Amino acid sequence: MAASVPVNVFGEPITDATVRKYFPDKKEITRKDRAYFAYNLQEADKKHDEAQEYVLQQFKEGYGQEAATLITIYNATGDTLTYYTHHDFHGHIETPHKYTQEIQNGQWAAFLHVGSYAAVVYSGRNSKGQEIGWLHSWYNKASDNRKFVFTEVQWPEHYDSGKVWKYVESEMKINSYDNTAIGCYTIASFSKEYPYKYEGTMTLDSVL
Repeated sequence: MAASVPVNVFGEPITDATVRKYFPDKKEITRKDRAYFAYNLQEADKKHDEAQEYVLQQFKEGYGQEAATLITIYNATGDTLTYYTHHDFHGHIETPHKYTQEIQNGQWAAFLHVGSYAAVVYSGRNSKGQEIGWLHSWYNKASDNRKFVFTEVQWPEHYDSGKVWKYVESEMKINSYDNTAIGCYTIASFSKEYPYKYEGTMTLDSVL
């Protein structure tokens, strides 16, 4: 029996079969090929709209009186991303299904964080097959009009020490940020209008 699909991920996974529909004679399909297709199909089939609508409904169903961040992050890495860790500086995830354990290639994941000052890390692979950690973090407190983001690519074990969160906290300085490292790329930004939306995309640097 197939595992059920989490309700807070959106879009059909982009697999070898997806690539082969466009290139039926291609002999070998690589992680880069799958990442390239996912990166260029971020808005396909209204999957991003569906992710945003899901988290907006969560916001409307009772959390509009608190500082809240409507988070959507996209996997264009060529393979499945797996939840690694998270840290709440202030607040907590309010979405019923929390951080989904897996985000398949070509899918958006959506979460509502109230508080709202936190970070989450997902792990995956770069083009060489090395395990990589993608960090997404946001600062959106009710007591402060400033909105900050920080995103980066690191080795996953970088986030094993509790001391790392002081560093992450110190790096949240602007409302749009991107980082390229270890063969990977990540970008994130905050919307300028309420309710505030955090949007991030993770991919391989070779697809840009």
